[in-house]
Amino acid sequence: MNCRSSALLVLCLAQPLGCAAAPPARTLDPGKRIALDRRGLYPEGIAFDAPRKQFVVGSMREGDLYSVDAQGGVHQLTRDRRLCSVLGVAVDSQRGRVWAANSDLAVSRKPSAAGAKSLAAVGAYDLETGRPLHYADLGQLVPGPHAANGIALDAAGTAYVTDSLSPVIYAAPFGKPASVLLRDDAFDGEGINLNGLAWHPRGYLLVVKKSDGALFRVPTANPREFVRVNVAATFQGGDGVTLIDERRLLVVSNHTQDVRANAAYLLESTDGWTTADVTEVLPLGAVYPTNAVAADGRLFAVHSNLDELLSKSVTNVSVRQASILEIGSLEGLGERGEK
Repeated sequence: MNCRSSALLVLCLAQPLGCAAAPPARTLDPGKRIALDRRGLYPEGIAFDAPRKQFVVGSMREGDLYSVDAQGGVHQLTRDRRLCSVLGVAVDSQRGRVWAANSDLAVSRKPSAAGAKSLAAVGAYDLETGRPLHYADLGQLVPGPHAANGIALDAAGTAYVTDSLSPVIYAAPFGKPASVLLRDDAFDGEGINLNGLAWHPRGYLLVVKKSDGALFRVPTANPREFVRVNVAATFQGGDGVTLIDERRLLVVSNHTQDVRANAAYLLESTDGWTTADVTEVLPLGAVYPTNAVAADGRLFAVHSNLDELLSKSVTNVSVRQASILEIGSLEGLGERGEK
């Protein structure tokens, strides 16, 4: 036996049968399903209230925020007549606040005074009592149709909100006037455009554009220096964006008129989100998944066949039961810093 053969023998003995290397551990893997015990909520956004160990979802049909416990028990958190359809939701546990992106897509039981596709607003509420703390009309900042959709919070507690019907990202600091962070024709397109976003602790937003699947990196200090992330995939139908750690991002996609993805994509970047790779894909089925959240080391996605509500009037739609599905675990992976 020559040296090369000896080395191969040692290598094979150190590996499982057949000399095959053990497969890498997966992050995305479907688990338990939590059925919400209140039908007809049609949640789009989801967040996690860590101190109280509960999810917070917004309702597109009922127009308020609701807390959800681990067994699917639902409790109405807010009672704000201004809330028409709540899309994006973000929890600020440090400051005891929950934020809601407010729109009117003609599917709510509480139509807005502004009218369908004319409302874009954001509100902040006490996380424990639901008491209104701050409310900002964003649509008056830019003419045109509006739908406030995704929402993300930075370290100072400022909310950033996408407008899916106008090519705009808004900045809404708590207790201060809101402003346009960035408006650009690159965010324009057919149908629903800018959607979910996440704030990165290095000082930029990662934003998905649903219509064509582009992912953008937008520095909040110099927003005109935004770039499209170079990734060998597009995320048409891209809805929710969840930052797992500085190098990993989860994108939840449902569908557009031309593409039906209905999947969760795990991305990784080693160069500060100039480029990225898709490392895992998890099909979620034809349930129109919208957003995901990390909670106690696990990943959960919310869905309720929201496309059915959007395609019909609120009076003749079937009253669906929403679900929160465990789609992965972060246990044992640790947090990876950005190079």
